[in-house]
Amino acid sequence: MYYLGVDGGGTKTAFILISEEGFVLSKEIMGTSHPDQIGLENVEKVLREGLEQVCQKAGVNQAEIAYSVWGLPGYGENLADEKALKKVVGEILKSDNYKCVNDVEVGWAGSLACQPGLHLVAGTGAIGFGKSPNGQTARSSGWSEVFGDEGSAYWLGRKLLQLFSKQADFRLPRTPLYRLVREYFGLTRDLDLIPLIAKASRDETAKAAKVVYKAALAGDEHALNLYQKAALEHSQTLQALLKQLNFTHQPVPASYSGGVFLAGDFILKPLKNYLKPLNIKLQEPELSPILGAALLALDLSGTAWSKKTVFNLKESG
Repeated sequence: MYYLGVDGGGTKTAFILISEEGFVLSKEIMGTSHPDQIGLENVEKVLREGLEQVCQKAGVNQAEIAYSVWGLPGYGENLADEKALKKVVGEILKSDNYKCVNDVEVGWAGSLACQPGLHLVAGTGAIGFGKSPNGQTARSSGWSEVFGDEGSAYWLGRKLLQLFSKQADFRLPRTPLYRLVREYFGLTRDLDLIPLIAKASRDETAKAAKVVYKAALAGDEHALNLYQKAALEHSQTLQALLKQLNFTHQPVPASYSGGVFLAGDFILKPLKNYLKPLNIKLQEPELSPILGAALLALDLSGTAWSKKTVFNLKESG
């Protein structure tokens, strides 16, 4: 029997097929599957093509998939979209053996290998998810880039641009950040940034967060402070999850996924410091979100799995 995991996001959508023992058979990457970005019709196209290609690569017939988990961005936030997405996946699979979840849940399934605990996503957007030992679940943050997603790459990108504008017109002293932003966007004049950002997508703004990392490497105090602020936001997200869930054992394990955490100690060190008094222990992810989606499919199917399965996923993934 075979198991399918899907990890959708604002930038890309990953597909993976695994065996019952946890060996990865094939992988496929498609574009975004966020309905707010490309519309439901295009989401269906991405999901259908991704499924076809991952099956073709593995030489697996779609009917041989015992169970699948589809981690989809924004799932559960818009009831009309949720119903439509669930219907789309059912029509693509021609089966009822699947579950659609928000992409944060497959992040949790990967980082903690489906064990109770808390999970942070900080990619294009930001959101937290937790599951208690009794199976209760909760979420926090993830209120969209318009008035939420604090600590996300988009949030960092916007903060970066605000700092640049203040340094450009001398409201703030110029630091390495100023030069790095000019280089990143290829600016001849500082004001040329206005039309560029006016046309920029959410994803393009989020990608500018890479400049924050470069500035932090250069010792820029503003960039370092941005990571400090992002860490505080993430600690508040985890604390909010803790308030909603019942954990009898301390400390509560927590992990993370998403591009913001590629900044390493710039974000992780202050985050760990904020979490110490909360009795939350931050640990490195066991598996990636896409492997988490596959493991969750295995788990929800009722198939027995063990640490050996997780090891196989790590080694073959």
